[in-house]
Amino acid sequence: MTTRFVCLGNSFKEGGRCLAGILLDVNNNPILEFGKPQWIRPTCNTAHGELPNCIAHPFQLLDILEINNTSPAPNHYQSENVHFDEMGIQKVGTFEKRRLNSLCEDRRYIFKTRYPSLSEEVIQELSYSLMLIKPTQFDVIEKVYEDRVGSQLRMVFSYNNFTYDFSITDPVFLRNYHSNPEYLDDIQEVLLSLSVSVKFPPTDRYYKLVAGVIIMEMKAMDVLMN
Repeated sequence: MTTRFVCLGNSFKEGGRCLAGILLDVNNNPILEFGKPQWIRPTCNTAHGELPNCIAHPFQLLDILEINNTSPAPNHYQSENVHFDEMGIQKVGTFEKRRLNSLCEDRRYIFKTRYPSLSEEVIQELSYSLMLIKPTQFDVIEKVYEDRVGSQLRMVFSYNNFTYDFSITDPVFLRNYHSNPEYLDDIQEVLLSLSVSVKFPPTDRYYKLVAGVIIMEMKAMDVLMN
């Protein structure tokens, strides 16, 4: 069996990658259920289901991918997980990003709460771990933690009148930002692919992450026009 999806996340995960996206039919139309897009996360037989870098690295956001021999492998709140033939993944096209606007979700909160992480109690009530949103405002901040080496880049954004602050795990966005911290100044509009992490010790909490940053529109170059 062949399964097709548009890649909306190819993020860092426990030494490997987390590949995820929205299911497509043979005509590359998103598959909906009760009006909501259906997500998929291909996983491997690794400690946390992460894909080896060699499998996921060649693919970019908006690539249309096909995988073979999929079988459901839900893991509690990560209901989107599937096993697949690791030798049978290929790019078959590119998805038009403007079509993503209609796939953005409109929920009061992101993953049930307005906080950056979830407790064990809340995670038991969650039945999904991926979503696509359109923030109204966004910025990147850098945080330094006493128990970590180096700093962490985080996305601060507004969604449905709440402000959120999540860690960014999109390697392409992180690379672009590190090479040019003013990179975000030229961006007018983004969509964010969000996910929920595995349990993070020693806090035993599940963190909300920005797994993919999709640039929709660049700012007009007014300065050059004046």
